Amino acid sequence: MLPAYVTCVHALARTSAAVLSSLLLAVPATAAPAPTLWDHVGYDAEDSWFNPGERTLTAARVGRLSTKWSVKLRTADTCSDFGLPVVSGGRIFVGDRAGISARSIATGAQQWAFSWDEFGDGTRPRLAVSDGLLIAGYHDCGSVSDPNSRLIALDVATGKKRWAVRTPIMGDLVVDKGVALLSETDGVYGETLTVAYRVRDGRELWRAPNRHTGGSSANGVVAAFTTDGEGIRTGQTAALDIISGAVRWTAKHHLAAGAASPAGDVFYGSDGSDRLAAVGAGDGKVRWTAPPAEDAENYRIAADGARVYRSSNRTVAALDARTGKQLWSRKLKASAGQPLVAGGLVYAEAVVLDAVKGTVVAEGSAFTGDLIVTGGVVYRVHEGTLSAQVPRVS
Repeated sequence: MLPAYVTCVHALARTSAAVLSSLLLAVPATAAPAPTLWDHVGYDAEDSWFNPGERTLTAARVGRLSTKWSVKLRTADTCSDFGLPVVSGGRIFVGDRAGISARSIATGAQQWAFSWDEFGDGTRPRLAVSDGLLIAGYHDCGSVSDPNSRLIALDVATGKKRWAVRTPIMGDLVVDKGVALLSETDGVYGETLTVAYRVRDGRELWRAPNRHTGGSSANGVVAAFTTDGEGIRTGQTAALDIISGAVRWTAKHHLAAGAASPAGDVFYGSDGSDRLAAVGAGDGKVRWTAPPAEDAENYRIAADGARVYRSSNRTVAALDARTGKQLWSRKLKASAGQPLVAGGLVYAEAVVLDAVKGTVVAEGSAFTGDLIVTGGVVYRVHEGTLSAQVPRVS
């Protein structure tokens, strides 16, 4: 069972945007702050990159950040790299060049560290916290044709390894409903496979050949496009139950899902023609499509219920979540990277934008690198340094 406060925050993440806004406005100024939580790489299993509980870092404060603490992450002579962090239970977990480490969110002090040891040089791991376990998916980088993919579970309090399994693939990882799901199309042999494992013990639950899901789960449903056995997409999509692998629906259209809505009712992703598509998670029907972005092959998505944010190359744009109509577009000075939404703001590479208007609220080096925003803190991984940044007291 997840702690009650985690369940509460995740329930808020699936609340409609209109209801959520009214709830936040009704909170008195003296209310306790929302818990510090960001337990999936993209905030939630939907991979929405939207934190609905952030109320401290607003437009009035985000431009006045100071460093609360800063630490150098472990280095090693490996092919590993620094990974995207997740936060849960007062700890921040991050992949470093020697393995994975856990640190206090209050001070940055290291609480435990897991080294790659017998697993070889692990690649940048994708992390998620579930049922008191830190789930990490990665492979070593010694061989392209035989990457030795692995899924491991570490105790969040001690770092002790609870289980580890060799997996036939790695690729995308999503953790939801007590299940860790891996999906990949092999770049060498063209084989496509999705495999599900039980979080509590690593037992394989089901596998689906020729199905490729993205890194998002819409409240326990994953969208998988189909391939012909050689990695060629067939133009069909199936929705799979993450627990059983049962097919919920099939549709005669292609969807490479990049995110789902916080409410878990819509998938967003490429439709195979470089357009952004919104597809109902319950029925597979296309709700709308938007014209291709500047660099449609590499765009990244965030969604807050009211808007869908799409970044590509140096541009960030916001689209109406109901219609797909573009609301604003902003050209940046550098590559936009993954958009992140919290406190009515959109964080992109080196800049913070107003989520409604797209106007620049703040910019600078404090917003470069891999960021997460939770509990009134910007946690940042950049060039081997992990830091916590908070608003300055005036």
